[in-house]
Amino acid sequence: MTSLLTLLSILLFTFNFQDLDTVTISGSVMDQNGAAIAGAEVEAKLIKTGQKRTIITNTEGRYRLIQLEPGSYVIRISFPGFASHEFANVATVAGQSLHFDATLLPSEVLVEPVIVSAADTPVDTKRTIVGTTLTKREIDALPINTRSVLDLILTLPGITEEPLSTRDLAEDRNANHANTPEEAGIFALAGSPAYSNNLTIDGLDNNDDRAARERFQPSLEAVDEVQVITNQFSAEYGRASGGRVNLRTRSGSQQFHGVIYHFFRDEALNANTFRNNSLGLARLPLQEHTFGFTAGGPINKKTVFFASYELNKVLDSALIDTLVPVKQNAAFPLPSPTRLDRARLEDVNEPAIAVQVAPFISSVSTPLKNTSLTTRIDHQFGPMHNASVVYQRGRLINLRQFGGGNRLAEALQGRRRDSDAISFSDNLVFSDRLVNQLRFQYSRLAPAFEARGGNTPVVLITLNDPLTNEDPEKRTGTLVAGSSTAGGNDRREERVQVQQVLSFVSGDHSLKLGADVHHVRSTFVDLSDFSGTFNFASAGDFLAGIPSRFRQNFQSSSTQKNLYTGVFVQHDWQILPELLLSYGLRYEYETILRDANNLGPRFSLAYNPFD
Repeated sequence: MTSLLTLLSILLFTFNFQDLDTVTISGSVMDQNGAAIAGAEVEAKLIKTGQKRTIITNTEGRYRLIQLEPGSYVIRISFPGFASHEFANVATVAGQSLHFDATLLPSEVLVEPVIVSAADTPVDTKRTIVGTTLTKREIDALPINTRSVLDLILTLPGITEEPLSTRDLAEDRNANHANTPEEAGIFALAGSPAYSNNLTIDGLDNNDDRAARERFQPSLEAVDEVQVITNQFSAEYGRASGGRVNLRTRSGSQQFHGVIYHFFRDEALNANTFRNNSLGLARLPLQEHTFGFTAGGPINKKTVFFASYELNKVLDSALIDTLVPVKQNAAFPLPSPTRLDRARLEDVNEPAIAVQVAPFISSVSTPLKNTSLTTRIDHQFGPMHNASVVYQRGRLINLRQFGGGNRLAEALQGRRRDSDAISFSDNLVFSDRLVNQLRFQYSRLAPAFEARGGNTPVVLITLNDPLTNEDPEKRTGTLVAGSSTAGGNDRREERVQVQQVLSFVSGDHSLKLGADVHHVRSTFVDLSDFSGTFNFASAGDFLAGIPSRFRQNFQSSSTQKNLYTGVFVQHDWQILPELLLSYGLRYEYETILRDANNLGPRFSLAYNPFD
């Protein structure tokens, strides 16, 4: 029994972290004879903010700095009677574990600082996860037409578009393509389902769980790193059977800096669509303006700020290309045909009534407006305590969802998406071996797919064009007039999240334990057919006022509440200098589901035969 307790004490309390959100720097300090120097001071200074972390080497001359913010550091190692040793410009990214050994020489020997370039940064041989990190330099250098930070992920290996994606199809939005099956999600990581990824910002939740997509997308200028983990993350991270994508927001520095930018796009630079060319129509009007700015700097010696704002406006148009009755229905007037010379008698089956129909061709403005705001304040309470507050705000009104075709202008539909979130992160270093991290976030999401034509009823008229299928002017389908509430919905979601992680290091062992708790309240309102929908079997039946069907929905709604709880323990053991053992256990439970299979064990090895 005593032996068992002793073994447990060694495993749990005599403890190289594999933290995906922060950085670990470790190494050893020796003199010129190779003897370990105990009590040497190791200082890591974040160049951007001047924030410092100091640690003392142990009796074996080893040191380990954990839970460091990613960025460029100066590492200075000193001991009385010896000249200081300095590693300058050490660039780090989230999830990295770096090892720097130093040999101190007598104080009368002048030692120049060691400049560490990107090529000099040692390979992280203790990494047991598969993933990639895009830095700010790479984000700025990669050309991307959409200016979507999540589209950058598709440039990395092992990442593909969601199955059955239609994002690369030609944009003949006035044509009636067959609908493809829906696949939720926006990308697939290492072959996993596109709806099984966990999206986070600064380590906190950024998921729209119902749509399997992001809740908020910051501008490119607000993102410092894009980290993608495709396989084998530690027990600290859960809520996904696929991968994890974390966006780390930019922070301010002790120097004022800012950027103002404007991007412009016009239809004159685009090719016309095949459908427009076949009808002898010019390119539809299109203009895109993206304006934004960033600003950052010190508030005082201990506090820095950063803010990013972006406004995206797309002045787009859709082509309405359909058939309308030549005559009018006084109770529900429709626009007059634009091509009376192409009038023909519709092809109907009895008892439906046939009347003259003619083409109606017109364009309608379908603009998009999207605003994104990200602000961040970082404060240093002391050498061992810092905190940050981040606010995110997104507003989207997108009428580009309107496909034209057989829909009239009053049947315009659009998407609205409002998102707000405020988060707080606190990092407290109790000692050189014990670090605590506390995070809190409150977020709101309000997406909607709604009609823009008021509360008029929806009118659906079946069109049967007598022209042959070979005739390019054949127009067959369903004419949509009125408010067009088909698919309309409204949703309100609120989420409160609390994370607590305690990290303990001792010798060749490290232990992490913590919890992640979410409370989600989601209300869905069905707006389909809210104003009533009339179906007519032909244009003749429409003029005669003979509907084949009427349906109406009385704004049914549902509210779901969910309490998600995840707790974990993770242990990393450097068994040999070339061998790292990492294992952990995670337990997750959600009140919205009844499931007893909630344990997730993690196990991995990292071996470096050249060490």
